[in-house]
Amino acid sequence: MNDTLMLIFVACTTVAIVFQAGLLFALYKAVKRSSERMEKVANRLEQQATPVLAVARSILDDVQPKISEITSNLAQTTATIRAHATEVVETSGEILNRARMQAARLDEMISSTANKVEETTDFLQHSVVNPVRRVHAVFHAVNASLGFLRRVREEKKHGNAAAAQGEEEMFI
Repeated sequence: MNDTLMLIFVACTTVAIVFQAGLLFALYKAVKRSSERMEKVANRLEQQATPVLAVARSILDDVQPKISEITSNLAQTTATIRAHATEVVETSGEILNRARMQAARLDEMISSTANKVEETTDFLQHSVVNPVRRVHAVFHAVNASLGFLRRVREEKKHGNAAAAQGEEEMFI
């Protein structure tokens, strides 16, 4: 029985080894076919990509100096813009200061003018208008006096009769 068992074990092992060998051979064939396909795809990709890469390389070689020049110009432009911006800030500050000074001067001039107008008005009031009022009052007084004297003369001319009536009216 030992021999038969051993024979069965050896037969099973042989079948398993042959089966494994067949599987390994099938795996080898599948990997070989996949490898061949991958090589074909890689060759095709290389053939198609090589001209594109060559064109891209030539474009990069052509554009690189231009990009360097553009970068340099951009740096110079940025520096110039910063300098001009600084100038604009300084100039606008100076203009603002000048405008403030002019506004202060204008305010002072307006205040001074208003004070002078007020002083002139007071001067005219005291020096011209008051004397003119006094002269006007004197003219009224003279006019009233002359009017009174005229009435008195007319009353004398018209007689004492009108004067007597005037006295009677005063008593009534």
